[in-house]
Order: sequence, then C-alpha cells, then structure tokens
Amino acid sequence: MSAGRDSRRPIVVSLVIAMATLAVAASVTVPLVVLTALDDRSLNRWSLIGQAMAPVGLVYSAAALFGIVFTLVLQQRDLSNQRESLNVALDEQRRSSEIALRALHVDLIKMALDDNELAEVWPPLSPGVPETRKDHYCNLILNLQKVAFEAKTIEVDELRGALAYLMHSPDMYQFWTKVRATRVEITEGDAGEDVFTALVDQAYVGASPA
Repeated sequence: MSAGRDSRRPIVVSLVIAMATLAVAASVTVPLVVLTALDDRSLNRWSLIGQAMAPVGLVYSAAALFGIVFTLVLQQRDLSNQRESLNVALDEQRRSSEIALRALHVDLIKMALDDNELAEVWPPLSPGVPETRKDHYCNLILNLQKVAFEAKTIEVDELRGALAYLMHSPDMYQFWTKVRATRVEITEGDAGEDVFTALVDQAYVGASPA
C-alpha cells in the first residue's frame, strides 16, 4: 500500500505543478487577450472593475504561489525519501556481501576440519603455538555468532550472553588465549571487527573456565 502511494506521488506532484503553471499563465494571457478586443470606453469601465478586483487577484496569485511552494516541498521530501531508501538498500547489499564472504570462510574451515592436509595450509593461530581440530571448531562457533549479529538475528545483549556462555568452555577459553593478540592485531581499524573482537574479549576476561 505504501509503495503504491509512493509510486503515485510523483504523478500527483507533476499534475500540481502543471495546474499551477497553467493558472499563472492564464492570469497573464487572458487579460491581455481581452484588453486587445475592447474600445476605450469599455477599457475605462474594465479598468475601474480591475481596480476593485485587485485584492481578489492578489489572493489568487498568492494561492498559486503557495501551490508552487507546496509542490517544491513535496518534491524535496520525495528526493529525501528516495535517498534514504537507496542508502538502506546499499547497506543491506553490503551486509549481505559480508555474510556471504563469512559463509565462504566457514566452508573453508569445514574443509580443513575434514582434511588434515588442507588444515596444514592455514597459518598457525599464533606463532609457535600448536593448534588442534578443536581450535578450528571454536573458530567456526565464533564466526556463527558474528554472522548472526551482523545479520541482526541477535541483538548485542544476546551476543554478550552467548559469548559469556561459550567462554565457560575450557576449549573455547584456551582457543581465545591462543589467538587473542593475533586477532586484535588483524582486526584493528575495522569498526565491525573491532566491536565483535572487543565483545569476545570482554567475555574472555570475565570467564572462569573449569
């Protein structure tokens, strides 16, 4: 329903502009045509009538001007709404692209979990620190939380609760201990990654693994 109204609004605005323009043009053209067809006596009579009707003409002129101004305001509002809709669409497209890339990353980790040879392709989580299949699995779990948060499936409070719960796992706690410094270094400067990394680190600091 709203989309239908939005699609009809430019037509309505154009009609109002056309009507206002015609009204202004008629207010100028019609008197000129009439005046050229009258004799001096009639012109004098019409002059007196014109003086008496001048206030009325001012009212109509003001009404026409108001119509034009109102139409311009509507156009400006339409342009603003279109810009807002475009920004929302671009933001959704960007978010969808990020989620698709994250899903691809998850698939690559799954392949590494299933094949030790492929797992060797990945660099160590931290220099000199051995890694296990559990570490890759923990990375998958955290990626799932990040995708859910980016897709707005969960709110920040829900994310905090989920991360606090996960950090009570000794394996998850140990995984973050290994990657903590490296992850902060890699994600530094990326606003979205910085927020997520900071939330994970808060849960890590507040955890007491068994």
